[in-house]
Amino acid sequence: MAIRAANDLGMVRTGMTYDKEYGTSAAFYEKPRRLQYMEGPNEPAVADHLEMNPRFLDFQFQPLDLTFRRGDGKLVHKYPDVIMEYDDNSVRVGEIKSNRDWFASPGIRRPLDRIDVAFAAVGLGPMLHICGEDFRRDDSMREAHEIAIDARLTTFRSEEVAAVRASVSAAGGYGLFDDVVAAIGGRRSHAVDKLYAMMLKRIVAFDLRAKPRRDTSVTLPRPARAYALRALLNRFKSPSS
Repeated sequence: MAIRAANDLGMVRTGMTYDKEYGTSAAFYEKPRRLQYMEGPNEPAVADHLEMNPRFLDFQFQPLDLTFRRGDGKLVHKYPDVIMEYDDNSVRVGEIKSNRDWFASPGIRRPLDRIDVAFAAVGLGPMLHICGEDFRRDDSMREAHEIAIDARLTTFRSEEVAAVRASVSAAGGYGLFDDVVAAIGGRRSHAVDKLYAMMLKRIVAFDLRAKPRRDTSVTLPRPARAYALRALLNRFKSPSS
């Protein structure tokens, strides 16, 4: 199997016009610092989760072109949906489908096994099987993500960051959402938006499986810097780039 990444370390497919029953979309995300091109309703829902969850440092949709030669000599291309860098700088590739039944369906298991073997040869773990319905059909999670995505680019000041960190630290590392919002000061709705923006920057972390409550725990994630995902993609660029 051959693995190829785009020369600019972005997506390897640029033509998103396919004869399928679902549409394609594009949106700019802060963590990868570029447009992400996505198919169907599940991939955007997962992208919103990756953008706002402090566990993830970087991600890229349509990151790799995997080329296999079949027994009859025909070349077959596979394009994993997403690659993610975690806060421990580990990197995993994932495939996103509506539900988990797809991954166990006839004719799918063997190609997935071949991909896992190829990934192991280059030091990657098995491909993650991501269920898009977990992010798209959970009304509470979807609402929480939509609010966070809308607020994530709100500007904030360094003294507000210091106040948030002091509030969480004073509570033993587990501040209450309303107390941390109060530490920012000003109009509450604006302070809440600033806290979402701080979460995007990994200054704070809190659970986004539902809209935060007054007593939702707010913590301070450990410092981490993204580098591993781009370094891995760089290994698979075309030699001429």
